[in-house]
Amino acid sequence: MELLRDLRASTRLLFLFEVTTTRHTRLRTIADRLGMTVQGASEYAHGLQADGLLGLVSGEYRATKKGVELLHDQFVGLRGFVDRAGRALAFVETTAVLAGGKVHRGDRVGLFMEGGSLMAHPARTSPSTGIAVHDASAGELVRLRDLEGIVALRPGRIVIARIRSSSSGRKGVQAATSRRLSRSGKDRVVAALDVAGLVAARDFGLKPRIEFAVLPATVEAAERGVDVLLLVPEERAAEAVQVIEAANARLEDKIPYESVTFP
Repeated sequence: MELLRDLRASTRLLFLFEVTTTRHTRLRTIADRLGMTVQGASEYAHGLQADGLLGLVSGEYRATKKGVELLHDQFVGLRGFVDRAGRALAFVETTAVLAGGKVHRGDRVGLFMEGGSLMAHPARTSPSTGIAVHDASAGELVRLRDLEGIVALRPGRIVIARIRSSSSGRKGVQAATSRRLSRSGKDRVVAALDVAGLVAARDFGLKPRIEFAVLPATVEAAERGVDVLLLVPEERAAEAVQVIEAANARLEDKIPYESVTFP
């Protein structure tokens, strides 16, 4: 992450954090808190002021609105990096996955994310592997040890189908629209938001798999590599976009999505 490689950028961020969380009227107290000389604190203060990130208000050093926004954005990015690093470095002795075929105790298996579930295949190469603790048949749970690597995974795509109020009810459904949505939902998990989404799913001959906690569940499914068709009433489409964008703000691999209107 760029912030961790750039010592000056990190120090500027710490300076802004210090004056945002603690009241300071003198550079010496800031310098003491940051472990630098007063001269060094003065140089950083001048640089931040020149960039419009720091001001002197009633004798106190304070971050400007622009400075607080920078602080927030950088910390959000840093939190996302720490979360990803924590997951990558987490020490797991054993974990349970689904067997993708006949697995024997001691087999070194490859791990894959399929349909949102972690699968173990004994005869397939993967950047992530583990050793089976016991025998298992296809579709059964198998516990693995000596896990290595990271599972290769790309986020699934979300199609936000905005349903206009005029399309609710079978009489308002056009045949072309029905065929179009049916094709869209063929290879995707269908999620229905609100009663309008449920009615639309019924009218278009689709069976939703996600009906509760729809927006977070849709995002989680996409994070696991599942493509999702999200049926939403027109007036809640912006809410769905906001939830996806909020998730993408913390994800390194962004969830791709598109928004279409039916009919």
